Amino acid sequence: MELVVEGVSKTYDDLLVLNQIDLTADEGQIVCIIGPSGCGKSTLLRLMGGLEEPSSGNIKTRGSPPSDCLNALTFIFQDFSLLPWRTVESNISLVLEDHPISNKEKQEIINSVLQRTNLSEFSKRWPRELSGGMKQRVGIARALAVNPSILLMDEPLSALDSQTSEILLNDLIDLWDKQRFTSIYITHNLSEAIRIGHKIVVMSRRPGEVRETVNIEKALKERELRNIELEKYLWDLLKEEAVAAEREIGSET
Repeated sequence: MELVVEGVSKTYDDLLVLNQIDLTADEGQIVCIIGPSGCGKSTLLRLMGGLEEPSSGNIKTRGSPPSDCLNALTFIFQDFSLLPWRTVESNISLVLEDHPISNKEKQEIINSVLQRTNLSEFSKRWPRELSGGMKQRVGIARALAVNPSILLMDEPLSALDSQTSEILLNDLIDLWDKQRFTSIYITHNLSEAIRIGHKIVVMSRRPGEVRETVNIEKALKERELRNIELEKYLWDLLKEEAVAAEREIGSET
């Protein structure tokens, strides 16, 4: 499925947060959105996922989800959102419990996502027994359990240390390589965006607008750990906006 955002603006009372956003995530494409703090990246993601309504403009999908898709759009957040009284397996099961599928089908799905995310041996563990990286891996497995057409990811690696983030970033690339999902990926990390994004949307400070869109043609599996030249280009686009945004935030406190 494709996700299309057309002329979307969002206002809270008299505060304009997003202004005339246009972007498209083609089927099987990962679109990274970067921008200074407070520019409305997470707000835009909530609008895409239907958690809020835009003040103006349209958000729509094109195409049909696969026949075994249980949720066309699903979220992966940065805070893991695991229920501490449920095991790994039971946390994943949570998203399947309202769907009309048999216990056998449910278990097959759980076993499949556990295997794909290298969690099979941890299925009976409690969240308190897991590292931050393992908890986020459970969050990814839970999202995959509904076989979404579109994954909405809000800084999924930002709470993790650099080594764990690198491991999970490679895992996400491997998962995408096996099953070409469409994704919107919010991040502050320029290197991360360059590693996983087919398209990088650079936003301005509030009110958030699309300042530039950068396409990366090189296959995900062939990319280097760092692309200093492209990082510098993106930072040059962001630097003045980021400094101005920090000053605005400071003046409001």
